[in-house]
Amino acid sequence: MVLLTRGKDRALLERLRALGVEAAEVALLEQVDLPGLEALPGRLLRADWVAVTSKEGAKRLLWAWESVGRPLLKVAAVGEGTGEVLRQGGLTPAYTSPRATARDLALGFPQAERVLFVAGDLAGKDLEEGLRARGVEVERLEVYATRERALAPKEVALLPKAQVVAFFSPSGVRAYARWTERRPKAACIGPSTAKEARAWGFPVVEAKEPGLEGLFQAILRALP
Repeated sequence: MVLLTRGKDRALLERLRALGVEAAEVALLEQVDLPGLEALPGRLLRADWVAVTSKEGAKRLLWAWESVGRPLLKVAAVGEGTGEVLRQGGLTPAYTSPRATARDLALGFPQAERVLFVAGDLAGKDLEEGLRARGVEVERLEVYATRERALAPKEVALLPKAQVVAFFSPSGVRAYARWTERRPKAACIGPSTAKEARAWGFPVVEAKEPGLEGLFQAILRALP
């Protein structure tokens, strides 16, 4: 059985089932707004560049952008998945990193003096450190927090049944590992998630390309 751990990937679930693969999903995490979100619209009006490194951050950035009348905004997004969330909301990124890591975003970031980083509470320091090393001023604004969900008994019962677990973030890896001692194969969407999974003792199959298509192929490679 393949277990998806984000709870937002019905299309991926149905795609696996169409191939005859037993699959289920359990959302291990949830996101809650932080007070920084209320400050975001005003900060956008003073921003030189805005950086976002997650889909959840992109959704909140779109909300703030809409609330101030969709001004011209230079946005840099980490990876195609985050960039696509912005495009679907009408905000086309000026730059998208080829790989979905904050380090890659910092390395390829266009010339900038000041960057507003729209972040979650678990976002690492790679983007800030990489940009500051280039002489860029960075303001980090945390607008949401990621928390582990309280799982229902039927959800907990699914966890040890998985032959392959699909992970979308390092925090998802940690949440799963705290619920069960089993370490099935882990199909990981990117390098930071794969690194965390290895640290927790999972045999890892890492996506060869960013996004859900890469993860789908990694799941297929991980299946017995």
